[in-house]
Amino acid sequence: MLSNRKRCKSQSSLHGFFRKLSSKNVKKSAKDYFIYFFTLMLSVCLFYSFNSISTQFASLGLEDPLSYLAFSSTVLTVFSVLVCIIMGALVVYANRFLLRRRKREMGTYAVLGLERRDLNRLLMRETLQIGVLSLLSGIALGIFAAQLLSLATARLIGISLANYHFMISGKAIILSILFFGVLFFFVHLFNVRELKKMTLLEMLHAGKRNETVGEGKSGFSVLLGIISVLFILGGYGIVFVMSEKDTFRALALGGLLLIVGTVCFFRAALTISTGLMKKNKRRYYRGIRIFTTSQFSSRLKTEGSSLAMTAVLLFLSFSLTILGPGLGKFVMNGIENAVPYDGTIFYAPMAGNKEAGDDPLGYLSQSGFHIDEFSDEYADFWTYKSSEATAGFLTGKEGGESDKIPLTVLGLEDYNRLLALQNQPPVQLAEGEYAVSYAFPAMEEVLKAFQQEPQPLKLGDSTLTLAEDGIFHYGWENTNILAEQGTLIVPQSLAESLTPQRWFLNFNFTREGDDLNLKLHDRWVDAGLNGYVMWPREEVLVSLSSDNLLVTYLGIYLGITFLITSGAVLALRQLSQSSDNTERYGILKKLGVSKRDMRRSLRKQLRVYFGLPLVLAVLHSAVTVLAIFRYFEGLQLTVMVSVIGFGALVILSVYGVYFIATYLGSRRILEL
Repeated sequence: MLSNRKRCKSQSSLHGFFRKLSSKNVKKSAKDYFIYFFTLMLSVCLFYSFNSISTQFASLGLEDPLSYLAFSSTVLTVFSVLVCIIMGALVVYANRFLLRRRKREMGTYAVLGLERRDLNRLLMRETLQIGVLSLLSGIALGIFAAQLLSLATARLIGISLANYHFMISGKAIILSILFFGVLFFFVHLFNVRELKKMTLLEMLHAGKRNETVGEGKSGFSVLLGIISVLFILGGYGIVFVMSEKDTFRALALGGLLLIVGTVCFFRAALTISTGLMKKNKRRYYRGIRIFTTSQFSSRLKTEGSSLAMTAVLLFLSFSLTILGPGLGKFVMNGIENAVPYDGTIFYAPMAGNKEAGDDPLGYLSQSGFHIDEFSDEYADFWTYKSSEATAGFLTGKEGGESDKIPLTVLGLEDYNRLLALQNQPPVQLAEGEYAVSYAFPAMEEVLKAFQQEPQPLKLGDSTLTLAEDGIFHYGWENTNILAEQGTLIVPQSLAESLTPQRWFLNFNFTREGDDLNLKLHDRWVDAGLNGYVMWPREEVLVSLSSDNLLVTYLGIYLGITFLITSGAVLALRQLSQSSDNTERYGILKKLGVSKRDMRRSLRKQLRVYFGLPLVLAVLHSAVTVLAIFRYFEGLQLTVMVSVIGFGALVILSVYGVYFIATYLGSRRILEL
């Protein structure tokens, strides 16, 4: 019993020793841990914020009977797995830097008698402390960020904040603890493996292993540089030219060429620039530029790959952070004309359902859905089509498949009944005239050009001319697709002689109230109508809002993830290099070089390492974003500028924090 007490007392004192030592090490290395801690905290904050979307919907009092918003929330949660994998690789990379910095310290502990399992225990406690601290800080920051995201959600959807109330997502907290708990477990396994591979001699003599790099053949570097420029220009060309026919293929192929060109560029750029600096003897021997140049040339191979990876990640970050919100704005562009009525029902004629095709409205009543229960203001009508009137008639194009799509044709009397439901004045057409109606901004410029040079419309034996001021900006159906080719308005008798396309029923409720929407939905489900589709106003708005939120938040989520990854990798790389260069800077001090000159040399190196990837990423992103924005027709220039400004502000702010932290950290390591 006495021996058991002694053993328990010994274990207790050992636990106390490791607890105090790990706490002391974390405090002592707090500055070394800053980037590690900042990255983890930002990752947890990001993870919590975007996994609490469903709670944000609840905090705003949003109803989601058909689970559109729930689907968006689920997609973001699924993509969180990808984010966790990326962050896991990043944390392991960061942990490698910290472990490398402390090799000598670990060796000293080993000499003093600590076994490998004791070192593992010590590192586990340190990882646990910094992990718990960053997790708690990240969740706290995430809760605050989630409230801002709720306000952003309300603004994106265009709803009032009257129903907003503060909420914390238990699901997001549990997911954050779960995912990052697993992440820290793998970090611990990595530490165990790395310590197991280290010999005591390697720990005690941890220092810089110079990269063995020859001067390199300047001819090969120039050739590689030319190839890189050709690849990059080829990527730009494909993105701009091919995107008109096949956007996804153009982005995939063009993006691949840009990535290959970027890797080749950095492999060649540092070699060529170093060679040019050495040839300019007058500048080369001024101050300590010879030292700065040697710093570049000593790490050509490894830095080239690192900078290329950073540029690619920044390119993805810029593109996603801008295109996500941009596409979201485009999805909602013209939403005011997407829901001109409280509801729309349409039916497309189907084989085997002759009864519905002959009398769609009567078939609705026979099936148990009576429109009179909900509305006394409604209008039913048919739309028509003709192979003689296709989308190319209005656009002036004939080559693409989309230009061969038949235009929708409406009779004038039907169109005026639809306008009356919107309290709009009727349209008057003289004999032999037609008009064009459009709902969404994407068609505005096309129809302005068409109005300048109108074409005669031939339908059967009739030839019509465009009426003066014959372009009308009205929607005539509820739809969740804010795209169209335009609608032709022709005399009623002529329209009815064409091929029927779809039957529509537009209606407004007799009174306002949420109970009407619920009752409408229940009656529709009970009727079990085959071939009929209904779009109530609220459902269209929720559907469009869901699409807007999904593309906007997914772009920002992935964009910031790539941003954090690129900034952290580059920062840790440069801090590691500064740690390796302590002896070199020590020699400069002994030679009488001032700290001011050494700081200037350090800033120059960091400006190159942080600036080059940023410049190339901005160029790649500018081309890609402009190529895609060309197809966001009708989206105002001010909206595009605000989206680009938002993306640039977010990226430059976070990237700037990493740059400043790296500079201050390097100065501290080098004692400058």
